[in-house]
This record gives sequence, structure tokens and C-alpha cells, in this order.
Amino acid sequence: MLDIKLREGLINLFESLNIFHYGFTPCRKFFELKSYFESKVKNSHLTEFEEKDVEKRINPFLYFENGKTIISIAIPYLHNNENYKKDISKYTQGMDYHFVVSDYLNKVCNFIKEFGYNCKYFCDTNNLPERYIAYLSGVGHIGRNSLLYTKKYGSYVFLGEIITNVVLCEEKPNSYYEEKFREISEFRKCGKCYSCIKNCPNNVLIEKNFNKCVSNLTQQKHLNSEEMKNLNEMIFGCDVCQDSCPKNKVIDYAFDERFKIQEFLKDVDDKTIINMDNKYFKENFKKLSCSWRGKNLLKRNVMIKNRENLKFLEKLNFDNVDYLNNYKNTLLNNKNQR
Repeated sequence: MLDIKLREGLINLFESLNIFHYGFTPCRKFFELKSYFESKVKNSHLTEFEEKDVEKRINPFLYFENGKTIISIAIPYLHNNENYKKDISKYTQGMDYHFVVSDYLNKVCNFIKEFGYNCKYFCDTNNLPERYIAYLSGVGHIGRNSLLYTKKYGSYVFLGEIITNVVLCEEKPNSYYEEKFREISEFRKCGKCYSCIKNCPNNVLIEKNFNKCVSNLTQQKHLNSEEMKNLNEMIFGCDVCQDSCPKNKVIDYAFDERFKIQEFLKDVDDKTIINMDNKYFKENFKKLSCSWRGKNLLKRNVMIKNRENLKFLEKLNFDNVDYLNNYKNTLLNNKNQR
């Protein structure tokens, strides 16, 4: 039975936390996505970070056995008048979103538990399709670039989910979800705009093969020579598709000060990153979500960014770090063979 009192209480809590984009959807297997994910696996269109077991992508009961409702929230991260570094994605220049969004989710979970229910929150910590869940929950729509767009903040948002054993919304027939999934491909909210597709550096948005996405490549542990050429001079992530989107031109900005650009980034240049030691990394970059792959991946991407600068490459000294030396030698060999 629908717990109206708790639902109303949650709505009041969201407003008190300045969470304006939230929603509820029944906890159910996403049968309508099964063939879609199977196709991605078959065509090798999954990145190395994506789960290949389709059941883990569509079955929330694997993560919370007695789930009745999934709650979705969106937290904005873009701040106004910030001097963001152009070679690091904006989302990772403030405090690591895992900690910030989890802070909000934890407060919501504590509120639910006060009513005697159980729940579990997730922030990029499961394999479920969080953008699709947000879409079903009414948090926003999915654009041609596959990002979730909210009315107030555009696509500059982080998503989080809570699965709980309380009923907070009405069930709908399977046909409803099949139709909702089909409607995504119509991109009604995008209209006739194809700006993201036209501006994507590696043309990934037609086939939706995100193996070629700049953001994916900057985080990929190993890159071949062709992939190195496609980093578009980025050190981590990519914002091209959303920065070029008209829907992101007139938006409200983030309210949480923790997402403001970290002070140390305002003075960071390529030389600082390439020469940073463990102490500098832990005191500075460890605060950011781009730290999850470690400092050597950031150094590698700086090398690739400067691959045309022979003097820069030749001066680099990585002692006995084979991972970095191998990339340095590859870049130098490629340069000398031209």
C-alpha cells in the first residue's frame, strides 16, 4: 500500500535540501532494456567500465532483494563564473561527487528508516541504468548525447538512487515502460537540434559506441596509437557535447559550495601534473573524482596532450615506472617516424 505520509515527508525533505529534481519509480526488472543491452554486448559497444552481464544491468533486486520503489535525485554541479580548466571535465574540478551526493542520499535514507523501512543508496556504485531510472522517475529527459537533462540545471547534474522496501508510487503495466523506452529514440525535447552530434570530436553519437568517446579514452587504462590521437588534448573527461547544447545555455547554477573548483587547480599546469609526487597527488588530486585511476594515468594523458612537443617529451624522467616510460617511448617513436 502506498505510504502517502512518507512520500509527502520526503517531498518536504527534498525541498529543505534544495533538491528540486527528484522522482519515484517502481522497483522492477527493466525487461524492456534486455535486448538493447544484449545488442551492445554483441556489437562490442560496451566500454571497459560497463558491466557485460545484462542481468546486473536490468535487475535491481540483485542489489536490494525486497525493493518496492526506486528514488532518483539530481544534484547540480556547475558553478557560475568559475575559471574551469579546459582540459579537465568540469564535473571533476570540485570535490569528488561520490562523497557529496552520498551525503544527500544518506540524509534521505535516515529519514526513510525513521519510518521503520529499509533502504540502500547508490551513487555510481551499481550497474543499473541510472539515467533511464531518472527518466522513468520524471527527473528529466534523455538527450541525443545520452545525457540526462533536467529542466532547471540542464545536463550538469550528478544522479543518485535509493532502493527502498516502501511503496511510494503506483505500479504501471509493462506496455507503459515499453512505450517510455521507445519514446527515448524520438528525442522530442531535442527537436531538430543535432549540435552534440555535429560537435562530438570522435563522432560517437551516431552509432552510440562510447568506446571512442574522449571521456572514456582518457580513463581507459591502456591506449593504442590510434586511440591516443583521439584524446582531443584532454587530460580527463570531455564536455563538448553538453557545452555545445542550447539547453545548457540558460540554466540555474549549483547551490553546493563543495562543487566549486578546487583552489589548487587554478595554478595547475601540465608541468605540475607530469612532475607531481605521491604527496602532491594525495593532498590535491585525491579530492577529485578524476583521481580514481591514479596519478600515472593523468601523467600519461598530459604526455599525449603534448605529443607534438619533442623537447617536452625528451626531458621527461619517470625513473623505473614502466607504464609511463612505455607511453613516452611510443610517442617519441611515432614522432620520429614521421
